[in-house]
Amino acid sequence: MAVLAAGATFEEFCVYTRSLRGDVPDAELVDLWGWRKKLHSVKLNAGTGSRSQLPDDEQHLTNNEREAKVFAEAKSQGRNIEKLPERNPHWI
Repeated sequence: MAVLAAGATFEEFCVYTRSLRGDVPDAELVDLWGWRKKLHSVKLNAGTGSRSQLPDDEQHLTNNEREAKVFAEAKSQGRNIEKLPERNPHWI
């Protein structure tokens, strides 16, 4: 069975729901329509906006993996890298 399109009207939703569940009261259809609209308004943020600004070979890396890569590249170029001490919240 086909899935109802995201841009379906309330009338199409009613026909679709009644074809699946039989006779459904109008009040329940209105409630289900409200839930459908809420679910279709949910947006997920996968962090691709900020990751897309990274080079192609670093977009799939975690922050720790990127840090290790930068550290390894600096060491291979002969630079001496020393990490800063962790920031103590009491110093702020």
